Amino acid sequence: MSTSPDPIHKLNSASTVVIGAGAAGLVAAIFAAREGVPTVLLEGTEKIGTKILISGGGRCNVLPGAYDEQAFFTQGSRNILRRIFRTWPHTEIRAWFEGELGVPLKLETESGKLFPVSEKARTVRDALVEACLTAGVEIRTGWRVERVEAPKGLDQWIVHAQAESHAPLQADCVVLATGGQSVPKTGSDGHGYSMARAMGHSTLPIYPALAPLRHAEDDLLTLAGVSVPISWSTWKDGKCLERGMRPALFTHQGLSGPAILDASHWVIRDGAELRIGWGGMNREAWADVLCTSSARTLGICLQEHLPKRLAQTLLTRAHLSDQQSFAQFTRQARERLLNSLGNFALPVTGDRGFAVAEVTGGGIPLGEVRPSTLESRKQKKLYLCGEILDCIGRIGGHNFLWAWVTGRLAGTQAAKKART
Repeated sequence: MSTSPDPIHKLNSASTVVIGAGAAGLVAAIFAAREGVPTVLLEGTEKIGTKILISGGGRCNVLPGAYDEQAFFTQGSRNILRRIFRTWPHTEIRAWFEGELGVPLKLETESGKLFPVSEKARTVRDALVEACLTAGVEIRTGWRVERVEAPKGLDQWIVHAQAESHAPLQADCVVLATGGQSVPKTGSDGHGYSMARAMGHSTLPIYPALAPLRHAEDDLLTLAGVSVPISWSTWKDGKCLERGMRPALFTHQGLSGPAILDASHWVIRDGAELRIGWGGMNREAWADVLCTSSARTLGICLQEHLPKRLAQTLLTRAHLSDQQSFAQFTRQARERLLNSLGNFALPVTGDRGFAVAEVTGGGIPLGEVRPSTLESRKQKKLYLCGEILDCIGRIGGHNFLWAWVTGRLAGTQAAKKART
């Protein structure tokens, strides 16, 4: 026998409902409540901030070491991005974590990321939850939202739960912080896009971003576990889309690591070609290395810059012996070797998908929100923040930076609108 739902639960006047208790949602709820309006934070799963807990290998890379505008990508206006990031500068966010939340951070020089001194992601998640409770946020877990509607003649939102036992909520403003579709086991299953479309928004095609890439090259697959710095570039129609240099990791299915994750959105979304310079050197740099070492064997020379197994694999691909010297072979052989070392076209066959992607690309176009408030241009008193919006950052805390900035802006502005 089913339980009949209670009547609509009317919150106090000037109230805000935040949907999604991830990074952006937690911050949105904190700042909405600090404006003095009753705030309810709804989470569809039983756990809060699951993605925070698994980020950074369980350590949580809270922020990048510094703000870099070029570390972010959107299919919309970069001017909108700039305006949003100016609302809460990187230095102020770090001060907020360390001063107000009591989470001291330390810079990991090698990666350029800021981690909690405790080395535990739980420290970050718990501090955010505690800040919510201190501000007076009512947190409800296991409260999956089915839909949000604004009945005719009612200047408020009605938030409906999937479970019939949960009474619908009535609120002045709603903040949609439902995340994307990456790592769906954490609760980010893409349902937020459906809700946004039902409220009049469009969505750009979504795709797994910051995702490992697959290939079917048997000789490279045997290198699983080998890590190497690479310089990379993505190309389409003869044009270079982006370049970078970071470590890559060989896996049993293809390639991963920071460099590959950073490059992946060009490959997955645009079908771009990925070219690699092993050892972090391009073709010209490798030419200089080999010329200055022309009297030595190739095996010795390459192993000074590359892991032994990778060096041998690349020589085999170029049909060369590790006992040869650079001065001993033909021009054609030199071209093959230099292209293999410094301009290697990775034969990508696919990607690992949303199950392991760090974030979701695409989503709600930035042009459909007001950059000064993140209020929807389609619906009054609806605000959007975090991964649901069309913005991704490079690996290394940049996507958390986006979550913190947009969460604060949406939460603050929603509460202010609710009071008017």
